[in-house]
Amino acid sequence: MLGNMHHLKNHSVVWMLTGTGNNLRYVDLTKIHAELGQLICQSLPGYHAITECDFNPAFLRKGKLKPYKILKKFPEYKEAFKNFGKSELIENTDEQQNFFNIIYRFIYNVYNAGNAIDVDAARLQMFIDSYTVSDVKEAFDRKKLRKFDASNLPPCKSELLQQFQRANYICTIWNNAHLKTPTTYQPANNGWILENNKYHFKWFEGDQLPSYVSDSLKTQSETDGEGDIDDNQTTDWSSSDEDGNIDDNDESFKND
Repeated sequence: MLGNMHHLKNHSVVWMLTGTGNNLRYVDLTKIHAELGQLICQSLPGYHAITECDFNPAFLRKGKLKPYKILKKFPEYKEAFKNFGKSELIENTDEQQNFFNIIYRFIYNVYNAGNAIDVDAARLQMFIDSYTVSDVKEAFDRKKLRKFDASNLPPCKSELLQQFQRANYICTIWNNAHLKTPTTYQPANNGWILENNKYHFKWFEGDQLPSYVSDSLKTQSETDGEGDIDDNQTTDWSSSDEDGNIDDNDESFKND
């Protein structure tokens, strides 16, 4: 609703009943809109759609608080999310790419990889930071690698593009909720695929792994001996950003 307040007639006042049972209360959306400002309110649908909603998956353990604080800090991100749902981002591939470039910078800020060139570079750097050897003669610890949870890395660029396209499509509906027909676009080719009259996520395009990597993993799995994994040798990537307080003035949020 906050993302559509600017469509209302002047002097309209909107209240929303929320909660259940004894916790029912009215929330003054008009006051919230005035305090947040129109730009941040118009950016909220796009922000919500890409960071997790009923129709788009979450970035594991990143929650909503940290991404929201980053959104508030950088006008570039607010402007980008504000434009989600516009026809140009579906019909014009160049325009879509321009906005996608901004969004993936937002994502690697969320993952504290502000100096990375792009999302794929951020993934590689996070992996290297955990598993690089201190001595070139040191043997690579394959057991340690097995314990690594790749879901704690930012999504690769190919996967993030599909997340971006789904969020953009969702916003063609949300940002036009005041219209009789919010959108004429279809989910297919906008982050979903149609199979047997059902829509499924299109996770990414291309191979899941380079052929030389998958061949190497297959060969290694056939030759590896059994052994227990020492949990003390692994890096803990499981902590949630929602568990700690984040300072809006944190210099780690760099927009490079």
